Amino acid sequence: MSPLQRIGLGLVVVVASATVGPSASQRYDLLADPLGWALVLWGVLALGRVDGTGERLALLRWPALLAGIVSVPMWLPQLRHRLDAPLEWTASLPQLLFCLLLCRLVAELARERGERGLGTRFGLLGWGFVVVALLPAVTLGGDVPALAPTTALVALAVALGLVWSLFAVHRRPWLGGPGDAGTGRQHPARTHGGRPPSS
Repeated sequence: MSPLQRIGLGLVVVVASATVGPSASQRYDLLADPLGWALVLWGVLALGRVDGTGERLALLRWPALLAGIVSVPMWLPQLRHRLDAPLEWTASLPQLLFCLLLCRLVAELARERGERGLGTRFGLLGWGFVVVALLPAVTLGGDVPALAPTTALVALAVALGLVWSLFAVHRRPWLGGPGDAGTGRQHPARTHGGRPPSS
């Protein structure tokens, strides 16, 4: 499993939920967020060992670790159901920070390798997470409860977009992937801006 596959799978566990329990104070999520962040951190640590790009990608371990730590008490229903909306939003910020930095780093590395389309995609996803982080402040601070469903829909769409994109690009060797068809070699078009190398 490539580093981005581990991160993508971990984010699926974080975003999805399968709660069981008779009441809000006893309802546990079987897809525990701490487990999801453990998978994310596993992938991030592998990214840190990638030749050439690992040094920058290793920076992601700190927001991933912070989000994982925050997720432990948040997984406990005895605490989670007592939080009001502003505190829930505050607790979500480490997760949004990680996703934002991941998008920005992948976009930056993609542009350096001439993959402008890929850079644009992850750049837009990064801006999506900025919007997701700011919308609750408008909803709560501006007392506009009608925006809550829109905020939740945008957050879900951006998260799913990131997960899909991670699985779509996980083979890139500069992101720790195996290369084309598992050979470990990068396709010429991916290293020369879409043109085969000159002989």
